[in-house]
Amino acid sequence: MTISNQPVISVVELSKKYYLGSENYQVTERILRRFKRKTTDSIIWALKNVSFEIYKGEKVGIIGKNGAGKSTLLKILSRLVYPTTGRAIIRGRITSLLEVGTGFNSNLSGRDNIYLNASLHGLQNWEIEAIFEDIVEFSEVRQFLDTPVKHYSSGMRMRLAFAVAAHLDPDILLLDEVLAVGDMSFQQKCLKRVEGLTSEGRTVIFVSHSMDAIARFCDRCLWLDRGEIIADGPTEAVISQYVEKVMGVTPQWSSRPDSPSKLPTSPYFQVISAKVINSEGEGVTTVPVYQKVGIEIVYDIFDNSKNIQPALHFKNDKNQFAFAVAYTDPDYMYGPPHPGRYRVIAWIPPNLFNIGLMHVTIVMLTPDPLTEYLVLERAVSFNVHETQGVTDTARGVFARDFPGVVRPMLAWDTKTFSSVESLHN
Repeated sequence: MTISNQPVISVVELSKKYYLGSENYQVTERILRRFKRKTTDSIIWALKNVSFEIYKGEKVGIIGKNGAGKSTLLKILSRLVYPTTGRAIIRGRITSLLEVGTGFNSNLSGRDNIYLNASLHGLQNWEIEAIFEDIVEFSEVRQFLDTPVKHYSSGMRMRLAFAVAAHLDPDILLLDEVLAVGDMSFQQKCLKRVEGLTSEGRTVIFVSHSMDAIARFCDRCLWLDRGEIIADGPTEAVISQYVEKVMGVTPQWSSRPDSPSKLPTSPYFQVISAKVINSEGEGVTTVPVYQKVGIEIVYDIFDNSKNIQPALHFKNDKNQFAFAVAYTDPDYMYGPPHPGRYRVIAWIPPNLFNIGLMHVTIVMLTPDPLTEYLVLERAVSFNVHETQGVTDTARGVFARDFPGVVRPMLAWDTKTFSSVESLHN
C-alpha cells in the first residue's frame, strides 16, 4: 500500500443538523425562521465538529451504533448532503456505493444500467465500452444482463453495483454496508479488487456494523458516537475499545480494595483477578479466530483442607452455552493445594469459537464431592473476529455466517477414485 503525505480527504470541524418531523426541513426552516422563537427541541446533530484526514492508499473503516452519524458522513463526502458548518475537502474523483443498487433504474436491464451508472459518474460511451466486459465478468450476472434489474436479487444488484463502482477508476471509493450482501467467494473477490485499488494509491472508506468485516477489510478505523469521533487509529485497537465500551466486553476482573467486591467471604480462598490474554500474555478484548486465547485467574489459597479448583463456563452473547471445562493440570488437580497464591491459565486452542462475543463464567469448586463455593457470572469476556487476508480457518469458502457457538477446524481426509467401479474393489 502506498500512502501519500498529501491527504485526499480533509474534514474540518464538520457538523450537520437535522430538524425532526419534517422531510423538507430546509424549506420549512427558511419559512418559519422569521416567525418562531429559536428552539433546539426539534433539532438533532448528526455530526458535531468532526475533524480528520485520510491519505492516499488508506483503507479506513467507520464504526458506531445506529444514529452515530456514519451514513451522514459518507453522504457529505459524496456531495449528496451539505454540512451545516465546517467543510470537507476532497482531492480526487470520488465514487460512492451507499446502498445496494444506488443509481440503478429498476425497469432497465443490467446492460443499460451499466451505461447509465457509469455515465452518471462522467464517463463517455467509449470509456464505458472499454471497461464493459471487465464489469460484466466481475459481476457474475452475464446470464441476466438483458433482464430488468427489478427482477434481480439483492445479491445480484450488489454485485453489479460494486462491479461498476470498482471499475470507474475512482481515486476514492466509499462503501456503506454493501459487503453485507453476497456470498463469501464474492466478498473475497471484492477484497482482492480493493487491495488492487489501494496498492495503486486509491483510497477506500468502508462503513459497517460488522466488526469482523471491518477487521478483515481495513487497516485504520474511526469510531463515531452521537456525531462525534471517539477513537481514530489502528483497526484492532479501535475495535477493542468499541467492543469493550459498547458491546459489553469485560476483558478483566479484579477484587481490588478500591473496587469493593460483593464476593462472599471464604476461609479457604480468595479470587484476586481474572483476565483474557493472548499468546504473548497481554490483556486483550478482541481475539482473531485463528489464534489461541487464554483465561488467566489469580487466587489465594488460605486453607488446604478443601481441594479448591477453578472451572470455566463459556456462553455467547445470546446466552447460548458453548461448553464447560474443569481444571486438569496433572501436577495440582489430585490433591488439596498448599496455601499460597496461584496463577492458572486455561488455553483455548485456535479455530474453536465462532465469531462474536464470548462470556466466561468462573466457578471455584471442589470436584469430589462437587461443591460450588463461588460463581462469577460473566467475569470476563472477549470478541472473536476474522482478519483481513487470513483464509486458513474453519470457514473455508463457506458463503454465509456460521450457525452455533463453536466453529472448530477439523482435519479432512479426501480420496479420489478413477471410476465408480473402483469403489467396490
